[in-house]
Amino acid sequence: MNRWMCFWCFLIAIFQISKAKYADDVDLNITEITKKYGFPVETHEIETEDGYLLDVYRIPFGRFSRTRRTNRYPVILNHGLLGSAENFILMGQNKSLAYMLADYGFDVWLCNARGSWHSRKHRTLHPDKDAEYWQFTWHEIGIYDLPATIDYVLNVTNTNKVHFVGHSQGTTTFFVMCSEKPEYNEKIKVMVAMAPSAILGHLKEPFLRMLVPFHPFLERLSDDLKEYELLPFVSNRGIRSLGKALCGKNSLLSSSTCRFVVSMVLQDEEMDKDVIPLLLSTVPAGASVKQGLHYAQIAVAGTFRKYDWGPKENMRRYNSRTPPEYNIKHITAPIAIFYGEADDNVAKEVTFDVEILAKLLPNVVEVYKVPSKTWTHMDFLWAKNIDELVNNKIIEELKKYNK
Repeated sequence: MNRWMCFWCFLIAIFQISKAKYADDVDLNITEITKKYGFPVETHEIETEDGYLLDVYRIPFGRFSRTRRTNRYPVILNHGLLGSAENFILMGQNKSLAYMLADYGFDVWLCNARGSWHSRKHRTLHPDKDAEYWQFTWHEIGIYDLPATIDYVLNVTNTNKVHFVGHSQGTTTFFVMCSEKPEYNEKIKVMVAMAPSAILGHLKEPFLRMLVPFHPFLERLSDDLKEYELLPFVSNRGIRSLGKALCGKNSLLSSSTCRFVVSMVLQDEEMDKDVIPLLLSTVPAGASVKQGLHYAQIAVAGTFRKYDWGPKENMRRYNSRTPPEYNIKHITAPIAIFYGEADDNVAKEVTFDVEILAKLLPNVVEVYKVPSKTWTHMDFLWAKNIDELVNNKIIEELKKYNK
């Protein structure tokens, strides 16, 4: 009897130890999480030229600053497809890029692209009622959202340049902005491109490779069914609610079971399993179907070009039956490229795409391969040693330009 009691006590102790460090964060919103870890946070609403309303979160200084200093350096963090500002706080107060930057003396601004859950707003259009709301790709994020955000940050901080860090689509939209509006190159101190997504000719991820050739059919299906939000045919809000119900603080599954199941599905050696509950309650954050279709188009074309609306609409928009390529030579801002060897979206043969991009961009100041053979596309957000292998390197890169 005593041995069985000890056995059950041991199991209970193991279960308590195995609880996710950040499980309590699932029931908090981003400002509550940030304040919980001792950081100040502000919410700013920015209106774009075409009427979209974007929520941007600001962490003006870190835990070790008693007063707001005037010489802090603004840095904008820009998330990837189906992501949001939460991507950069997943790892808690000591490993998350946003928090580390704030503690190192940066004024941190966290973007939320149009269509994501924090920026699902418009001056006149309703995302649940007006199909017109969703008629954008990452092109519009690049030519409207980013310029509006950069100008707003420069105005509030009374500076003339910002640092910029993007992940995946967060790099795509930056490349669009600087090629289409080259005057914005002069407003960037340095840009760090994590897992840059522009040249996708050697896409390896099996599921994406299977879907890419069918993008014309998927576009017609989206129009026929009037489903314009990515992921189509399901609710992003519903998926997040399900993730919270399964893996939240008072969830159906224990946190250890939840982490085990998700880690088996993701098969990511580098992932910090403690982030899974918060991850499942914040992803997917929402996007337009056309953002995904645009990536499929450039993967098929093998070039970085504008959205293909069809010959008739292309003639109206571009005065050409086929979409024009973005002029990468216009992107003159200093750029540091960070990539992972096991990235199925942008890697070698796969890294061959990175090498092509590095040769095309006129002002690449660094090409950094994360020193891990198992580093994937998403490990830039959730790897257990992200602070040592990536974040410290980013901070080092940004500090070079703090003059």
